[in-house]
Amino acid sequence: MKTAVHITIVIVVGSLLGIFFNKIIAIWFPQGNINSLFNTSINTGLNPTTVDLSIIQFTIGLVFKFNIATVLGVFLAALIYKQLVK
Repeated sequence: MKTAVHITIVIVVGSLLGIFFNKIIAIWFPQGNINSLFNTSINTGLNPTTVDLSIIQFTIGLVFKFNIATVLGVFLAALIYKQLVK
């Protein structure tokens, strides 16, 4: 259980680092090949679906957005975690 929590924390922190890297790259390189390379992403998951049961209506969905910056952020967070646990 403890390992699953640590892996989840590393993925979440790494994704946040990746989003930060992506924003910094967008500021430094507003147009061009580098910006388009880092902004290219792959969306995967379940698209939002609405369920209507007459009494209650709810929407379910979960979409993950992967790009180069988020993958690098997760990798960097894993390296930092490995150094801290050592």
